[in-house]
Amino acid sequence: MKNIKILAAFLMVFIGITACEEEMEKTMIKDEVTVNALDEMSSSDYVLTFESRTEVFEEFVWTAPDFGFEASITYTLQMDTTGGGFAKPFSFPTTQTLTTSPTVNAVNAALLGMGAAPDVAVGVQFRVMSTVSPNVAPVYTNVVSADVTPYLATFPPIYVIGDAQGWDLGNALEVTSTGPGTYEAVGLFKADGKFRFFATPSWDAEQWGWSFFEGGTVASELASGEDGDSNFLFVGTTGVYKISVNLNAKTITLEEGELPTLFVIGDAQGWKLQEALELTFLGGGRFEGTGLFQEDGYFRFFEKADWAATQYGYSYFDGGTIPAEFIDGGDGDSNFIFAGTSGTYNIAVSLNDKTITLEAASEYPTTLFLVGDDQEWSFANSPSFTNLGGGVYEAEGVDFTQASTFRFFEEMDNWSDDYGAGFFTGGIDDELTAVGDNDDNFSFAGASGQYTITVSLSDMTIVVEPYSPYPASLYLVGDDQSWTFANSPAFTSSTEGVFEATGVAFTNGSTFRFFEELDNWSDDFRYAYFTELSSDLEAAGDNDDNFRFIGTDGTYQITVNLVTKSVQLSQ
Repeated sequence: MKNIKILAAFLMVFIGITACEEEMEKTMIKDEVTVNALDEMSSSDYVLTFESRTEVFEEFVWTAPDFGFEASITYTLQMDTTGGGFAKPFSFPTTQTLTTSPTVNAVNAALLGMGAAPDVAVGVQFRVMSTVSPNVAPVYTNVVSADVTPYLATFPPIYVIGDAQGWDLGNALEVTSTGPGTYEAVGLFKADGKFRFFATPSWDAEQWGWSFFEGGTVASELASGEDGDSNFLFVGTTGVYKISVNLNAKTITLEEGELPTLFVIGDAQGWKLQEALELTFLGGGRFEGTGLFQEDGYFRFFEKADWAATQYGYSYFDGGTIPAEFIDGGDGDSNFIFAGTSGTYNIAVSLNDKTITLEAASEYPTTLFLVGDDQEWSFANSPSFTNLGGGVYEAEGVDFTQASTFRFFEEMDNWSDDYGAGFFTGGIDDELTAVGDNDDNFSFAGASGQYTITVSLSDMTIVVEPYSPYPASLYLVGDDQSWTFANSPAFTSSTEGVFEATGVAFTNGSTFRFFEELDNWSDDFRYAYFTELSSDLEAAGDNDDNFRFIGTDGTYQITVNLVTKSVQLSQ
């Protein structure tokens, strides 16, 4: 019985080995695999268009390769530009059939991703890769070629600017492109408000008004503004609408809508829905707002002030552009951590571009513009103000004409955020008076001329002083003064721009230069400024462009004329 069992076991092993050998024989690959063939394309030249993007680009058909056994073969259509050698080909989705038909859009997107330029023909090659196993080398068909011209797949937006935006370029409603010449947006429209379309948020941009759409079809809520700018007049009820614009067909449709919303909820809001920071919708997926961010605090964005709403956390913006202060919370909710200092910040979010910008908020604007009669009411002609900090701004050499009117503005081409005479309750100089008009303008009551004007939004004051291109004081500081302003000789000035000092000690070889203001090393007059010099002076040739005294040690009278750019020494 024992021998019988041993014999049975031996037979089972023998049969198993034999079966394996037979199976191995079945899966042996031919020494020379019969490659498959890809049919030629139906055309040698393809011009792709946005309108045909959903259509089939080409039906690719090929035969099956012969690996020497019955196999499950996976096929991949590959594409490369001529000369690329399929070193880094683009692969379309795989199939196990002998044909595939990529869309125009798929081919166009692939070509643009490979660096092809829109509206320029590029040589393209196709082949099919056949695979049966990671352990078996793939087989490739012959290569077929054609010239393909891709189209521009993304199109710039246009903008609505009008009464609902305060005629402020910075508040322009972005109308997103949905295709060549077609646009959509959701925004606020005001009853009896006027507006028109702009190619960019600029008064000089191409514009489309009522006259452009004449002969087309516009929504019943729109009428002619009957003005010289060809504005539209919105005759509907104030509210939020979805607007669709087709510049090709000259059509505009409107339907009631709801403004998109975005909220910040986190530690700074106590994770309370009712205290969520709501951002203002700007159009085109863009939002902005001002609010508190807490150091080391967690937060994320919500479409609504609702825990069940769509949420945008760190993972959504990963790969986009976010400020250094926003870091990955590393938790299951994809929160941000605010790594900055606790405070109030201005935040701008673009959900489409996946970008976030952040800056510390200030109660005062970063810029100031003076616009009025002397500037022909053009922001471009405003004098240049220096922001001295703390809400104080200064401009020098400002031309004022007696009786001219003007007021101040925060932002270029923004007529809304302004400061008129009524704002400055802290006091204004006698050269200025209030016009008393609807715009609360100033009138310049002084003599026509150039002035230095200092505006303090914090103190609500304005100081106006006659402007001189030359300083009121002058300091000589150098080796003989131990480079200390307090040791400068005392200059007197009886004529504008001309300064004189007596009993000034000079040591041979000593260096120096002139300065406008006590302890101010920035505003100086160096050797290169002057064109007429005493023979006792030469250029020191150093990085500060100092003078060098090469005369005899002693005391001198020095006369500095900034008008004629001369320096004279006498004993």
